[in-house]
Amino acid sequence: MVFTDYLENLGYDNYWMAVLISIFAIIVVFGILALIIAVCSLIFKIINKVDAKMNILPKEENKLLETDKDAVVAALVATIEFNKETGKDAKLVSIKRID
Repeated sequence: MVFTDYLENLGYDNYWMAVLISIFAIIVVFGILALIIAVCSLIFKIINKVDAKMNILPKEENKLLETDKDAVVAALVATIEFNKETGKDAKLVSIKRID
């Protein structure tokens, strides 16, 4: 190896050469670990930002959809019929039962 030849030319014996190579290897390993941690934390931050924008939770006025399966079917049929008649996409804003 070029690195070991360089150290032998300096006059160090094998013990100090091994210590120097070990320290260099440890620094490289911890550097790679730090890089992996930085990339993972960046990806985690990006995922959290996207998740915050894509948060799809039901509104308080739409709690009827959680308890009544007929309301879910009625909402789906209404949006499908709207799409068939107008050709536009529908967005369900609220739903309430009328007796």
